[in-house]
Amino acid sequence: MESGLKMNIVRMNTVVTHNPADALVTPRLRREYRTMECMVRIWCANQHGERAQAAPCEECREFLAYAARRLEKCPYGEAKPTCAKCPIHCYKRAQREHARVVMRYAGPRMTWRHPWLALMHLVDKLRKVEHPMAERRRKSNRVQ
Repeated sequence: MESGLKMNIVRMNTVVTHNPADALVTPRLRREYRTMECMVRIWCANQHGERAQAAPCEECREFLAYAARRLEKCPYGEAKPTCAKCPIHCYKRAQREHARVVMRYAGPRMTWRHPWLALMHLVDKLRKVEHPMAERRRKSNRVQ
């Protein structure tokens, strides 16, 4: 009995490293997450100093986890536009402002550090989508 209890304690104290991008099913969403991750790393390394060189700080990791949850729930899926062009604002106000600050700082630096992701992000900005409710209304009008 005691060994079973000991094993449960060990399991509870074990830190499980979960990559938020693992839950994203399409390559497009994984690339979107990778772009956000690179931008946050660039911003964090400058704003949070030496401690952020190897990996983002706890605050930035929490923001990345939030961004991954939002990407998982995106109604557009593979056809997702960039968040700035999206008609649905799924980020809370504080997180949306934080993303804006991070992207404004890291965006120009992405060109040199991650040129492919920067280029694909620019291509993704060209995507045009309509609001899901407008599409639903259009389909319901056809049925009538």
